[in-house]
Amino acid sequence: MRIALSRLFRRNRLTAPQQAVLAALLEGWTLKSHRTLDGQKAYRLHALDGEVIEVADGVVDSLAAAKFLQSNQKFPAATYLLTQKGQMAALRFRESVKNDGR
Repeated sequence: MRIALSRLFRRNRLTAPQQAVLAALLEGWTLKSHRTLDGQKAYRLHALDGEVIEVADGVVDSLAAAKFLQSNQKFPAATYLLTQKGQMAALRFRESVKNDGR
């Protein structure tokens, strides 16, 4: 039983990049997946001042799979929004991301 519980807790822990994405969305950034005509996808965080940051595929995919994000599924640029679960997690991590110089 101890092994099963430790796996469960590891699975539910968010990495620093995942936490940073959630915190950025909470602060007003927009997360989009941009698709090219040949099907390639790139995830980007967009700030209100025009700054753009690339986000690794695995970060967004894992957040969506854990139901922290939902997408409007638009082509060529889908927008990802925080779910209620994602908002709660982002509130927890916002302070730690700010302290890291974000």
